[in-house]
Amino acid sequence: MSNSNAIYKKLGKMALILLLCTLAAMGSHYFNGFESNIVMIYLLGILFISYMVESYAVSICASVCAVFLYNYFFVKPLYTLKVDDPSYIISFLVMFIVAFITSMLTIRVKLERLRVEDREENITALYQIEKRLLSAKSREDLAVVSADEIAWRFDANVLVKLFDSRGNAISRHVAGIDVFAGQADIYAIDEAYRFGRTCGRGTNIFPGANAYYRPIKGLGDVLGVIGIARQKGSEISEQQLRLLDVIIPQIEVVLQREKNYEKQQKTQLQIQTERLKADMLRSISHDFRTPLTSVMGLSSTALDNYDKMDEEGRKKYLRSIYEEASWLNEIVENILQATRFEEGSVKLNLEEEAAEEIITEAVTHVKKHAGKREIRVKIPDEIIFVRVDGVLIRQVLVNLLNNAVNYSPEGSEIAVSLRREGARVIFEVSDNGVGISDEDLPHIFERYKRGESGKLHGKGIGLGLSLCKSIVEAHGGEISIGRNLPKGTVVSFYVFADKEMM
Repeated sequence: MSNSNAIYKKLGKMALILLLCTLAAMGSHYFNGFESNIVMIYLLGILFISYMVESYAVSICASVCAVFLYNYFFVKPLYTLKVDDPSYIISFLVMFIVAFITSMLTIRVKLERLRVEDREENITALYQIEKRLLSAKSREDLAVVSADEIAWRFDANVLVKLFDSRGNAISRHVAGIDVFAGQADIYAIDEAYRFGRTCGRGTNIFPGANAYYRPIKGLGDVLGVIGIARQKGSEISEQQLRLLDVIIPQIEVVLQREKNYEKQQKTQLQIQTERLKADMLRSISHDFRTPLTSVMGLSSTALDNYDKMDEEGRKKYLRSIYEEASWLNEIVENILQATRFEEGSVKLNLEEEAAEEIITEAVTHVKKHAGKREIRVKIPDEIIFVRVDGVLIRQVLVNLLNNAVNYSPEGSEIAVSLRREGARVIFEVSDNGVGISDEDLPHIFERYKRGESGKLHGKGIGLGLSLCKSIVEAHGGEISIGRNLPKGTVVSFYVFADKEMM
């Protein structure tokens, strides 16, 4: 119906211009004008018609009508289509040929000018869109930028829906009114994504949809779908389709770049994970070998010389075996807990606990192998209750105290303190040992990371502080580490008081 209206409008413009030309020609003829002037008036009218209607068929029709009008009104006998002078037939033919060629050239020049303008507009639009697309930091940003740009340039409601490699929607953004939730639109979106075909309004596939849908294709697969619903239900023009043909490849390039980057990051992460696992196995093997060798050596010596040793000697050997076995047990416990946190299988057993009792248990455990180091405890007079998993918080303190023992010399002092600041209950462990270097400090909570000074002591696989961080954060708290001036290290973490936590 819309095509018929357009044809009628063009024919109406042609008829109006020919009427005006005929009236002008009559005026010229009334004042004894030359016939050549009348012909020029009609040729000028055909030029106007060709420029305005941009239709070869209408221009040809106008040329024929101009010849007949010239014959009817200005060639004797007047007001008939008969011709007394046969030479006019040549004039009519020349007039038609000139009108036809002129109209064709006029239309071609105008269409070429329009194509140049379209190209310039497309290049400008492409440049601006490409700048915004390249600035997108994620696929969510890309969906927003793409939808907004197309909606602004098309004066339409636009949907951009992106999918991952498994077919799950990872981003959906609508610029304008969301008219894309109808049943036909849902089917059209699925069709465009699954089969990579253009469908929806204006096509033969789901023509009842509210929008026109185009797939966004990558290397061998479909990455997303663009839906365009013009305002007031109008169709997308040929010029807009050409612009869309320019925009979509740019979106595809950026999407493919993001997809390749994610694959690269995933591969890099897998490489790092495998490297960390290898480092962990080497560290575990090394750290297990030392205490196991000691246990085997001490046991062998004790067995070989059991009858020769006195009671005090036997106790000394047994105490050494116990300390090495305890160290092995702590390593295994840290590995198991770290594995549970990594898999997300840890469930906190939250109960009301006295913070002082947790500290006492941790200090009592560590004192057995603290040597000549003095462990001081500073706690307030009031009893502070926290709702925590007591076993895990105790393990945090044990790990921190073990680090302090390992990184401080004999005869040094280690302090454990407790205080409350509002809703927070703060635990702190400090020592005056070798401290942490500037290079190690930013990475100290990373898994399997050991400071250069710690490597000299030969104990630990770099899981202790990482595990402490996981446990504290699981309780909604935070852990931090710094220097204990003039030398040494101080580590503090907080959890929430019982009444303030939940």
